[in-house]
Amino acid sequence: MKNYKIKINVDKKEYYSLADILPDNGNLDILFIAKTPATISVGVGHYFQGKQGTMFWNRLSDYGILKVPNNDFADNYLLENNYGITDIVKVPRDYGNEPTSEEYRQGLQRILLIIEKFNPKVIIFVYKAVLDKIIKLNFNVNTKSNYGFNPQLEKYFNSRVFAFPMPGTPCKSEEAIKSMTMLKQVLQK
Repeated sequence: MKNYKIKINVDKKEYYSLADILPDNGNLDILFIAKTPATISVGVGHYFQGKQGTMFWNRLSDYGILKVPNNDFADNYLLENNYGITDIVKVPRDYGNEPTSEEYRQGLQRILLIIEKFNPKVIIFVYKAVLDKIIKLNFNVNTKSNYGFNPQLEKYFNSRVFAFPMPGTPCKSEEAIKSMTMLKQVLQK
């Protein structure tokens, strides 16, 4: 069984984290961009293993965007669906322990290189607040993004930009349904 736990060194400290799940080459249909690995996920060696994280995988499954056999880890099926995943900041954190503005800036530079290399059809920010922080810090955009597609942000990322309607956020049910339905339609084209 696969496990994505790795050791990283940041500022002369060693951490366990999760490896990016990216192909060796070629374009991606989706690049998922998370904030930082949760310590529970690092412990298991797979992305999004906490309560909210499993809701993320379930929502993708509910819309037929990622099909996963029972009793397996969803991230094991990303590459075969032409999807990848990374984090803005690779040092793990528990809920409520936010990365610094400098960590966001440095992380975005790495993300932009990944986007350039894999030319994803859609970039999905798992957390809308992360997208809002990035566009403010790096592009001086002071307006908030919307759940779902954000065509006004495509020029910054050279790709379609989607803010995921994560369960447990202020996203209304109707807005989540509309956003996820649009995402499914875009991916079927």
